[in-house]
Amino acid sequence: MPPSPDSPTSTPAFEAEYALESPLKCPACKVEISTLAVLRLVRTRVNFISMLPRRGYVTVCPECHTILSAELGGILTRTG
Repeated sequence: MPPSPDSPTSTPAFEAEYALESPLKCPACKVEISTLAVLRLVRTRVNFISMLPRRGYVTVCPECHTILSAELGGILTRTG
């Protein structure tokens, strides 16, 4: 059974990994990275009628797991 959203795991299970064309430094931990990890978001609760998708994705630094800004063109159009 997967952990509940309220109980963080020590190591996240990445949905995917994307290679950067050129290495860069993470703005949070300052480590040079050449890949971005992708985690899937799943809506677990909402107290109103939501027009937002039920699923989404977030990109993170593979070293410190800080959320980073990135565009993932093809997978952002997917609706749950």
